Amino acid sequence: MGVGYLTVQEYNSDERKIFSKHFTRVMFRVNALLVVNAILMGVMVVLGAYGRYRRHPLTRYIFLGATALFIPIISYVLSDIGNQNGLILFDDGEKIVGRMCNASTHMNLVLIWTGLVQMVGISTTLVVVSDPREGRNIGPYVALLVQAMWTSYLMVYNTGLDYYTSIDLGGTTTDTYIKWSLVNVFSPTGLVIVPPFALTFAKLLFKCFVWHKARKSLAIGCNPRLIVGYMEQLHDADMTNDYGDIPPPLIVMGEDTISVDKEPHGYSFALIPNRGGLVTLDKVWQLDDMHDLKLTSHLKDVCLSFALSKLLRCRFARYTNAKTGFTKASSFLRNMLLEDSNDERVLQLIEYELSFLHDVYFSSLVITYSESRMPILSILISLSGIGYCLLFTMARVYLPFIMADRSTASSELISCLYWCLQFEGEQQGTTTHLRGQDFGSPAFDLVPIVVLVALVVLAEIRETAFYVCSNWTKVALICAHINHPSWKQSPIMQKCIRHVLQCRCKILNHWEDTMNQCSILVLHPRNTPMGLLRRLKPGQKVKVPRAVKAGIMNALRSYERSRNNNRMPSLCPRPQLKTGDNLLWVVDGTKGIAKTILVCHIATSILELRSAGSCQPLSDHKTAAIHLSRYCAYLVAYSPELLPEDDEWCKSLYKTVKKKAEHILAGMPTPEVDYQPLVELMSASQNHEVLKDGTKLGQQLAELNQGEANTAWELLAGFWSEMMLYIAPSDNIDGHSEAIARGGELITLVWALLAHLGIFSRAAGDPASITGESV
Repeated sequence: MGVGYLTVQEYNSDERKIFSKHFTRVMFRVNALLVVNAILMGVMVVLGAYGRYRRHPLTRYIFLGATALFIPIISYVLSDIGNQNGLILFDDGEKIVGRMCNASTHMNLVLIWTGLVQMVGISTTLVVVSDPREGRNIGPYVALLVQAMWTSYLMVYNTGLDYYTSIDLGGTTTDTYIKWSLVNVFSPTGLVIVPPFALTFAKLLFKCFVWHKARKSLAIGCNPRLIVGYMEQLHDADMTNDYGDIPPPLIVMGEDTISVDKEPHGYSFALIPNRGGLVTLDKVWQLDDMHDLKLTSHLKDVCLSFALSKLLRCRFARYTNAKTGFTKASSFLRNMLLEDSNDERVLQLIEYELSFLHDVYFSSLVITYSESRMPILSILISLSGIGYCLLFTMARVYLPFIMADRSTASSELISCLYWCLQFEGEQQGTTTHLRGQDFGSPAFDLVPIVVLVALVVLAEIRETAFYVCSNWTKVALICAHINHPSWKQSPIMQKCIRHVLQCRCKILNHWEDTMNQCSILVLHPRNTPMGLLRRLKPGQKVKVPRAVKAGIMNALRSYERSRNNNRMPSLCPRPQLKTGDNLLWVVDGTKGIAKTILVCHIATSILELRSAGSCQPLSDHKTAAIHLSRYCAYLVAYSPELLPEDDEWCKSLYKTVKKKAEHILAGMPTPEVDYQPLVELMSASQNHEVLKDGTKLGQQLAELNQGEANTAWELLAGFWSEMMLYIAPSDNIDGHSEAIARGGELITLVWALLAHLGIFSRAAGDPASITGESV
């Protein structure tokens, strides 16, 4: 067949279906890639928000892969959307379908989606600055900057393009002209698309700048070395002062305002007596006697916690206990512990301290406090992001008219004109016929954009709330009030400070006041689906009862009084169960602390079963004993790194005992567990020694409890409280760091409190002590 001419023909139904099928397939490919890209960015956001996992090799490769794939996918999607004009050759080779499409609505929505995704990613990317000895530095990720630069180029390029297409149906010719103009970038369409990319760059550059400043800051990056030098210098200056009721001059803020000298092992202050703009804890305490600003005990405790967190950072930086300066604060805390009967206050003091540490190691917002104006600039950037999202949401009703020209705007993503060209020999046909068809729905693009808008707003609101309501801002305001006497003359300034100091936000509290519960003996098994799910959980979290806190604090007060009266060493004594002259159990370190915990846990569970039918109300001693028993069992099973023994040995012991206990419970004749049959089965000679010893001890406690209802529970409450004090001292800094990252552990709270009291170790095990037998 010779070369023929093309004529425009009327579409038949088959050709119309072929064209629709082709374009639907194109739309599906684009949308599928957008979904894949959304999943990849979700991975980047999650791994960025939980940056402590990025050091793991697998998660690091996943993060790198997600970052690397984002750019080529979004590039392909944008090029595919913009390349909708052209020809489709039919299978028979004699008919060609020409199409001219307007995909500006789809293009612009995808560009806005890309900008919002990057805003969320930058907001949740973790940037941390700490001392090199702490080993927790996480700098701005360079790939995110490259990604922002490339996507911004794609945005400018595609926003500035203009397509001019002419169709000569008589001559069967189509001509397409592509023109780029900077004017289009600043058109109404561009003003909607550009802000997310501009805000992304603003956040990236801001994080890079504050990260660079924080690395050299004495208040953030170099703080542990400065604190160590200051505490040594302070110790040499006033060795005879034990402070007592007066807080020691621990550093709160202002390290960057005075001159320091570099020493072989850190920094030292050139002038300590005047201290310049340095704010110490004793200055904060003096505000209580001033008429211009009254500080509540809560705010003073926040400042004390902030100062203590600097000391604890020194320990995380692997400085020795002698260099960290804990002894300077121990006498003051010891007096507070013994004189204040409020159990909540001392523990909340440590909770605030660990929350400060959580912010330092696992939050990007803290580095902005290296400069006084940086939090204000961060708030302005966040408010700009919120403002854009609100304006975009208000304008979404008119989105089709904003996103595309009014003449071609429609309710669909892509609008096409198409025609059929066919060879008909030597004569050129003159039949003209055009058809139009729309593809896609804006809802498919608008729904994820609305979700992203909500995420951006929530992220920016949370960041703004941090700067307004966090304890960091409260401490900074109190210190600024001390260093700026002119503020005291301004009623407006005083009123603003009071409002901020009174502001509290629960979502900023990273410390969870909960404790995990785990039991070897599931005394009342449930066969319902929910019961089975609960048994599969690693540990059920419950709020820490007040009785548990009171028990631990009473045990600590009793020990501190004995230390003062008998001049005992700063070592935690071995817990023991003793009534009168009858010694039921004493911890023997040579036999294994984990084994002792499981034996006494089983004994507590058996006593709980024995008293299950009692009509007496649940006492504080019983509440404390049961909860602490289950928490210690949880530590053996799921967090053995926080115990002073080998992790794998603890886990293996728990699994062995647990498996044997489940086998015994499965042999019970009835679903409900009874005391006597359970004791008989567990006392069998073939059982594990932990089960037999625990059963024997539980029987002794049950017999002891027959005379006075709460005698055994009182003994157990004291024993478990002392056990918490005994197992808490540890040099496992990494284990407690992970505990802080996941919201905190009760044992970490006790560990930090004991460290500030100067207790860093436990009494050595005595091989001659009797373990597991009544005396």
